[in-house]
Amino acid sequence: MAPLIGALPKLRQMAESLMLDRCRVTHKGGMATDPVTGVPAPTENVVYEGKCKVQTSGGLAAENSEGGIVEALGAVTPVWSMYVHFPYGATGLLPGDVCEITEADDPNLKGRRFRLLNMQSEKSHATACRWNVKEVGNSNE
Repeated sequence: MAPLIGALPKLRQMAESLMLDRCRVTHKGGMATDPVTGVPAPTENVVYEGKCKVQTSGGLAAENSEGGIVEALGAVTPVWSMYVHFPYGATGLLPGDVCEITEADDPNLKGRRFRLLNMQSEKSHATACRWNVKEVGNSNE
């Protein structure tokens, strides 16, 4: 087991080298009143800003439950598990936080928002901080 322990820093560095996207993660804050309009609005606190990687996995078939003709025909659609990976040691992230992709090589990712559901990397020899996520603002939220 000693060789693995010695390799962890290099493995963590390698995992982080794949995190080419950038994101901002926010916690919901309290309410604040806009001084101009007088309208109360929720505030957000930035808890992480930096490297990340969006990852999908799965493609498991699932029955469509949205109703209509697709359900009537017994259609099966793929369901993808989604993850956001952060560098090892990223702290302060909590379930319910929202991760917005601020920069990405893939133009389809930039601006997308994901709600952090639960940490997936709770293990002794993790190389990244991985979170199961669900996209915010789509029909599956």
